[in-house]
Amino acid sequence: MQKENQNSYENPGKFSIEKASLTTGFFETLLMNANVWVTFLDPKGSIVVWNTAAEEISGYTANEVRGSNDIWKKLYPNPKYRKVVTKKIDEAIQNRQKLENFETIILTKGNIQKQISWNTRETLDQNGEIIGYIAMGQDITEIVSLDNKFRTLLMNANVWVAYLDSHTLIEVWNRAAEEISGYTADEVIGSNGIWKKLYPDPEYRKSVTNKILDIISNKKDLENFESRISSKDGSKKIISWNTRELESDDGNTLGFIMIGRDITKEKKLHAEVIEYIGESAMRLKNPVEVIKNNMDVIIDRLEKDECTKEDLILQIRIQTKNAEQIVENLHELNKAVSMAFEDMPPELKRFLSE
Repeated sequence: MQKENQNSYENPGKFSIEKASLTTGFFETLLMNANVWVTFLDPKGSIVVWNTAAEEISGYTANEVRGSNDIWKKLYPNPKYRKVVTKKIDEAIQNRQKLENFETIILTKGNIQKQISWNTRETLDQNGEIIGYIAMGQDITEIVSLDNKFRTLLMNANVWVAYLDSHTLIEVWNRAAEEISGYTADEVIGSNGIWKKLYPDPEYRKSVTNKILDIISNKKDLENFESRISSKDGSKKIISWNTRELESDDGNTLGFIMIGRDITKEKKLHAEVIEYIGESAMRLKNPVEVIKNNMDVIIDRLEKDECTKEDLILQIRIQTKNAEQIVENLHELNKAVSMAFEDMPPELKRFLSE
């Protein structure tokens, strides 16, 4: 060990060269086996490095692309689209800017379209001269496809869906939100002025806002919070809101998702059913009282021996008719309530139908 150290001190240049060689080999191995597309271009744009991920994603091997820049014509066969991509890259090079998350669609060797997110950076030598450009690409095809599916589902959901960023500016406003409120996505995205239009009364808007701010400040979710909005055509609607705060992995607020259900018709129907139940209760009360009074009279006459057999039978038949009317009223009530309340308890249904 002592001899090796002595030789190193006696010949430091050799030690440095060996160390540099090991370091270069290590980083080259990392670069070639990285799970992202990595390519290095010389100042003229010719490809010097084309790693394993670049081969797998594009379908073209390093031997097919090194030493030229013809690969871009193959990856971007459409001249117009290639011109758009090239212009963006040329502008970044001329302004000595790096590209971040620049998305393009390539055509692989197997004629499959893939979406790539590019990040590029110029590489300088010790004197500050450009020695080339490194480009890293991430295949986001599946991510974009999945995102598009979720976006399609969200945009076509039959409930009002809005997404607000951390500053409460609207980023998403789906079709149901447009239909219910009357305001299009183009009219609301990028601002939060829509709430003044939906809640034009300052006092009512303040009460709604205070409720929401209280929920946000206490890190709670808003569930089934009902509020009255004024749609673009002036009609009044009742919306049941559910909100949830979205957080990043480190606990920072990313934004808020709001889901609103138009319960205007439902509320109106409930009010009508309650009114109908009230009326039905009165319709049930009257024949019940009639039966009670008539039965009291019959009992009194029987006690006084003033009621013949024929008279008693007649009175009982009359009370039976009154009882049948009660049963009929109950059936009507059952039908009306069942239509309005699908979640009616089975016990109540049985009671009303028996």
